Amino acid sequence: MAALYNIIEAVTTISESCTLATLIRVEGSSYLKEGTMMVMREDGMRLGMLSAGCVEEDLYHHSQDVTFDKWSIHEFDTGEEDDLSWGIGCNGVLHILLEKVDPFYRESLRRVKAYMDQGLYVWMVKHLIKFKTLFISENGDIFGSWAEDIPSVLELRNGIYKDIYMQCLQPQQRLFIFGAGEDAKPLVRLAKETGFFTTVCDWREALCTPLSFPEADSCIVGFPREVMPCLDITERDFVVIMTHHFKRDQEILTLLLQRTCRYLGILGSRQRTARLFREMEKPAWISAPVGLPIGARGPAEIAVSIIAEMIQIVRMEHNENSRNILGSGKQQENGTRNA
Repeated sequence: MAALYNIIEAVTTISESCTLATLIRVEGSSYLKEGTMMVMREDGMRLGMLSAGCVEEDLYHHSQDVTFDKWSIHEFDTGEEDDLSWGIGCNGVLHILLEKVDPFYRESLRRVKAYMDQGLYVWMVKHLIKFKTLFISENGDIFGSWAEDIPSVLELRNGIYKDIYMQCLQPQQRLFIFGAGEDAKPLVRLAKETGFFTTVCDWREALCTPLSFPEADSCIVGFPREVMPCLDITERDFVVIMTHHFKRDQEILTLLLQRTCRYLGILGSRQRTARLFREMEKPAWISAPVGLPIGARGPAEIAVSIIAEMIQIVRMEHNENSRNILGSGKQQENGTRNA
């Protein structure tokens, strides 16, 4: 989740010429999936990866031959394991597109990033023969280097269709954490590492500070009823309640139940959660106790279980290898899970 946004952000800030590499097709299996990107500067500096680190050096050399008006597509067979191969052993063939980023393309990507910062999706449509790119934002804005008629396609969907490559550029996933205690710190760190735009909210000014949470994108101080109107929590967002203050948790929960979010996790035992809901039945979409039941002990492992559950939700709809393990295995041993 982090890589795509970070790559686009990096391209928009690099002043000199650079090359954007995109994994546009995978035959078989691979270390990373279609749509993964990396950027290579002319001085050899790189951000991102498209394999287990085995094809990037070759890609950099190929990038020297790419021009502004002509892209190139390179094929790497990772299934072979002899001395002449890359030796990845993933049993897949990677098709990687290289394109030079000119000022116009960089400006288009700045526009893409602006929409992503607003939480909007942007579709990227590339003509692989004419070397043109079209961007279509979620709110209907159309821009890019594609001056001809928009191709007639049945629907926008990820993948290659004849000479057209399409990819949905998704905004960063947003995580709102209510509670600025010590156990929130590893959650913020791990959320940042996995690409979540993270906001920490707490009424205790001494706890909710950038000094305490340097990895947080935002720290908001205030009581729940004060800060909730300022938070544009949408149906795509993730929320975790972990204040360790029963009355505040109850207040936050009441306010959040008036909204729709993608994920709401509540730290605490099943008995505590039942008390929070009083006579109401807990909605099935709320994760309480929070996190996957991996037998976590302590704040760091609890953070892993929470992030794992959120990533599972992000991936499950589009990943045939995902599996729902809720309710299986050990329960958390810190009171987060209680059989």
